[in-house]
Amino acid sequence: MHVIQSLSNSLSPVLARTVLLNGFHQESTIPEMSTNEKDAQALDAYSHAVTTAAELVGPAVVRIDIEREGMRFGPLNVPVPDFGGGVGSGFIFSSDGQILTNAHVVERARRIRVTLADGRTFDAGLVGSDPEVDVAVLRIGADRLPVAELGRAPLRVGQLVIAVGNPYGLNWTVTAGVVSALGRSLNVPGTRKMVNLVQTDTSINPGNSGGPLVDSFGRVVGITTAMMPMAQGLGFSIQLDAVKSAIARITRKHEEKRSAVSLGVGGMRVRLDATLQRSLNLIQQFGMELLEIHRGAPAERAELK
Repeated sequence: MHVIQSLSNSLSPVLARTVLLNGFHQESTIPEMSTNEKDAQALDAYSHAVTTAAELVGPAVVRIDIEREGMRFGPLNVPVPDFGGGVGSGFIFSSDGQILTNAHVVERARRIRVTLADGRTFDAGLVGSDPEVDVAVLRIGADRLPVAELGRAPLRVGQLVIAVGNPYGLNWTVTAGVVSALGRSLNVPGTRKMVNLVQTDTSINPGNSGGPLVDSFGRVVGITTAMMPMAQGLGFSIQLDAVKSAIARITRKHEEKRSAVSLGVGGMRVRLDATLQRSLNLIQQFGMELLEIHRGAPAERAELK
């Protein structure tokens, strides 16, 4: 059987194919690819993996704005309050408003504000932190939130990883790279030596701290924690096993504190609105915003809302 193929006019919307079968000419047509089909072919496996991972974890990534209170020396070397701030990242790991970030992101914070991917903003309370591992858990007054799935499989050198965060305040920035090495140690100024870190060549900058490092399926495999300021392509993340252990320790301490609180409430310290202060003749600047009322506690029995 002989096959003869000829192309029709290049301006034709279809490709014509002439085939000689058993002595008879038969013409068939193949429709031109749609735009969506062309776009699908243009996305190679790498791009598809990165975009898929970013779309899966993106809704659970948050921006964290910090107000810090410290001291500085003013005129005549008199100490005066010094209010600073910073930006970090985090991600929701429980739909009832629990968020993971770095301990150093929220260190010495007098106020923590969390912005969700949908634009909503909440004051956050610090549930607890583990500075040795550089992990902290926050809580906001919201529920039914999108969560980031925590991974299970061990990491491998050369594996594709994606970081999502807010470097320099540039919200929800996505960068990709590979796992360069495992089990790295790093001397961080002002803290103890950090061990068993994941080294990646994913671009990491100030503001990425606390954000998720995910695999190609959008599952969290680490928390971004540090970078080498004078180097390129040297970023470090906390391994997921260390993160899970820190969550367990923080949760255990939080439960112990809850059992010791007679009122049975959980909340966070927030600055009072100036209008509210005037209307109630309050002299204090801060109050407590309730996030949870423990079942069976005196606060619930008193119908505290």
